[in-house]
Amino acid sequence: MPLLLYEIFWSHFCEKAAWCLDFKGLAYARVRVNPFTRREVRSLGKRGDVPVLKDGDRVVEGSGAIAAYLEARDPVPPLVPADPAGRAEVLAIQKRCDDVLGPDARCVAYHVALDHTALLEGTILFTRRPLRWLNAPFLRVVEPRLRRKFSIFENEVEDSRGRLRALLLDLQARLAGRGFLVGERPTLADIAAASLMDPLEIVPEFVRDPAFAPLFGWKRRLAHEHHRPQRSPWMAGPPPPGYPCLESRRADRPVDPPAIRPADRSAAQRSGT
Repeated sequence: MPLLLYEIFWSHFCEKAAWCLDFKGLAYARVRVNPFTRREVRSLGKRGDVPVLKDGDRVVEGSGAIAAYLEARDPVPPLVPADPAGRAEVLAIQKRCDDVLGPDARCVAYHVALDHTALLEGTILFTRRPLRWLNAPFLRVVEPRLRRKFSIFENEVEDSRGRLRALLLDLQARLAGRGFLVGERPTLADIAAASLMDPLEIVPEFVRDPAFAPLFGWKRRLAHEHHRPQRSPWMAGPPPPGYPCLESRRADRPVDPPAIRPADRSAAQRSGT
């Protein structure tokens, strides 16, 4: 049985897990998760968070835990250096990215997207007529849930901005004159930083700030070299679509779990986190 990655297709934490799987060269199938019911992962006995990896009878929840599991299961090519100092450095960067970059990037990105709802089309909002007329009433129901779930309120958003600026400056300083955050080859630190930065591509105060241009350039080059999906940067003009630009995908295709009915599938395809 192949590995199964339960995902919400635009989630940056799910992208981090998928990048780790692809980095290892492992075959896997994607299972789309309805972001509102989360029943596809709840049926596995988990609380509903994504990503979740299923390997036979083993179920692993969370991108950090998935990375650790894959490293133990298939140590080549390595996600972390063999030497203790390098390993500790990589894991410390990953933890900071998981604890700060991922949640805070999501918070500020949703804050922007809820003010510019075209950024949500292709994710939680419809893109085609006649269903687009449902977007406004649907968003009136969903927006309060999103704000509560991810603490998207003015004070919290401002705190997120401050933490992000400090972290992005630290990452950029670490990369000065170097291609990777630790050592001379890509590691889990690079995967975590590049994937979890992606929502900031639609946040003008970060993506348009010349102070962060080298860091965004590094992120885009690394993602391009590894054939990763990326959001279109909002540098000027009207907002780009919220759905990431899929530069390239592996031969695997998303699969639906057997329990999903056609009506549920259409809901899952237009919803997420």
